[in-house]
Amino acid sequence: MQFLKSLFCLQGFDNRTRFSAICSAVYVIYIMLASAFIGMFFISFLLLVLFTSVLALTSLRRLHDAKLNKNWLFAPSLTFALIALIIIVSEQHSSYYLLIIPALCSSVLLTYPSAVKRNFILGYDGPVDMKEYQPETHLGKEAKFRIEPSLVGDNSINFNHDESPVMQTSPAGGASLYNKQADIGEMIRLKLLGNKKAQFAIVAVIVLTLIGVTASWLMSYLNTPTQAITEDKVNQQAANIETREHPLTMPDNYTLYLSEHKGITISWQADQLNDTILWSQLTTQGDESCKQISFNKGTSIRTLSVQVAKGIGINSDYYASFSPLDSQALIQALAFRSNFTLCGYDFSLKGSQAVLGKNEQYSQWINY
Repeated sequence: MQFLKSLFCLQGFDNRTRFSAICSAVYVIYIMLASAFIGMFFISFLLLVLFTSVLALTSLRRLHDAKLNKNWLFAPSLTFALIALIIIVSEQHSSYYLLIIPALCSSVLLTYPSAVKRNFILGYDGPVDMKEYQPETHLGKEAKFRIEPSLVGDNSINFNHDESPVMQTSPAGGASLYNKQADIGEMIRLKLLGNKKAQFAIVAVIVLTLIGVTASWLMSYLNTPTQAITEDKVNQQAANIETREHPLTMPDNYTLYLSEHKGITISWQADQLNDTILWSQLTTQGDESCKQISFNKGTSIRTLSVQVAKGIGINSDYYASFSPLDSQALIQALAFRSNFTLCGYDFSLKGSQAVLGKNEQYSQWINY
């Protein structure tokens, strides 16, 4: 619990190790959760607020530790919030590459050492009590503070305190707890600031990332309509080449077919040439008159789809397909009813019973 409190502390200090660990965890966990909840705007927005807050607060504590201007807080936190918002809105996996921008902003803070030596516990120092995470020492007080008298030239006794803090006098006459040495982070930052090639390389990486992500977005959006059209054509072509077997010509100029799954298809000559879907039960869109076949008596039977497709020769035909579950009811109605209506066309069923009864493929569904 205390550790969680320290993550949301406003007044404390984070050293470089803790800051880098928190930032790395924020980026990795956010990518995992954002990918899992893609398309769920409310949850994604809550994740954005939570992780932006954690990143902003650790950046603030890092600024406290390095005694830097608090305005630097906006570089890593605001860029992260902006990129996270772009990820949510775009719903493109390529957007995650943009997180390199706030990551670079956060890495700048790693180059600054602690301004003052502090008693860090798990990299944190501040008002939150973190003593429960501090390793216990097994040395007794006598081992910590062993006092040995010794004589010096002025006949006074000098006490040597082993393992006591060593005070060093600064050039200005004051005392400091540690001697500042050359810091690798400082060296890296100064090298980058003084090396135009390194600066150009960093800018080039950012620009190339932006170009790559933008190109990925454009390709995705440009391909979406084409992909939808292609899928429609594939579906239509699949419907066109649907297996139609055992054609049976009926008296009133329409033909029956059987699919490989024993579904009935009724076909008749069309008055238009363009291939098109007139009705689809999957989308419930199209010509309402093709929605079902209606007989003069009995219940109507719904169609699965009705389309116009190339038939025999240069003509186009209507193809009304029905579910295999309705095959027996449909054949029974065609055999014993007087007429039916489909897509605004009226058909007579005179003589249909005799034709169906002579065909072994369709007669199996007739009950006399």
